[in-house]
Amino acid sequence: MALVHMPDHRIKDIEIELLLLALKERWGYDFSGYARASLKRRLDQLVSYFAVDSLTRILHDVIHDERVAQTVINAISVPTSEFFRDPEIWRYVREELLPRLASFPLLNIWQVGCGRGQETYTLAILLHETGLLKKTRLIATDINNDFLNEASNGRWSARDLDQWRQNYQQAGGTGCFDDYFARQGGEIAIRDSLKSAIEFMPHNLVSDDAFLETQFIVCRNVLIYFGAALQDRVVEVFARSLQRGGYLLLGLAESLPEQRQDLSIFQENLHLYQKPIWGSRG
Repeated sequence: MALVHMPDHRIKDIEIELLLLALKERWGYDFSGYARASLKRRLDQLVSYFAVDSLTRILHDVIHDERVAQTVINAISVPTSEFFRDPEIWRYVREELLPRLASFPLLNIWQVGCGRGQETYTLAILLHETGLLKKTRLIATDINNDFLNEASNGRWSARDLDQWRQNYQQAGGTGCFDDYFARQGGEIAIRDSLKSAIEFMPHNLVSDDAFLETQFIVCRNVLIYFGAALQDRVVEVFARSLQRGGYLLLGLAESLPEQRQDLSIFQENLHLYQKPIWGSRG
């Protein structure tokens, strides 16, 4: 019987499926709902990183070597962030949104996909400068334990410090950005007063549900890596978590379908949504 010769792209699809199955069954990470175009790009980078000719070559080590598996997981879930990224967003949060949230006696803020922590500490600085930090429970979550450890350590290379200072100023910063850090050689370390105000914990958007009632969820540049079904599932989790009148902030490349009933657009240009205050929806 003649063997069937598959085209190269189908072979790659099979390799991806095998790798995703190994990550799910061996390590509990389910990336099957991630957008395929982004997933393929990141896996192609892994082929180069490991200096192999195909994903199949690393499959054995992914199953048997935790360090290799973690490298693959990190590559798939790697975040891109910086302090006060998209300054106009954070200026609006400072000047318009946080004053609205100040009416709540206590605040729960959930920052989703915290990565290495720059955006989490951006929120902490804003809460500090607006006088809300002491009455806020700021929870930052990520699927990746390595990133959670880095974020909780609160240390970064100082090479991007000039850009972060500029972002802070454009976002309406009322103090001196450098005062929030200690210089340690070529690194900067966040002050303990901000670090102690944040709870870092693991949370898997693929399988975990809402775990607290919150008034503000920040999930920027996470949904873009998910397929449509997983996006719907995640947004439903957010809607269950939000108190009526609470807000969801997405990334500038992300949006929700207009027909959703549980969340409605609040500021379209900022991709800010609100859970309806009244009625039976949501």
